[in-house]
Amino acid sequence: MSRFIAVIHGWHVHSKGFNVHELNATSHEAADDEACLLAARRDAAFDRTAYVVVEVDDREHLPRRLTWRERLTGKIQ
Repeated sequence: MSRFIAVIHGWHVHSKGFNVHELNATSHEAADDEACLLAARRDAAFDRTAYVVVEVDDREHLPRRLTWRERLTGKIQ
């Protein structure tokens, strides 16, 4: 069973970069819906957002943080 992570980025002047959220969804469609809801909650007139859903297998464990490319593309190298 896979886990899903949502990486959300906002384009506000005071944006701190990317927010990473672990999702409770069990399917990719449910994870996409949950990530869309999280991004929509943050979305405002001067803070537009975008998100990427990353699927992580239960056996995978990265001893490091995600790189910028992995966050943007959703593919772990």
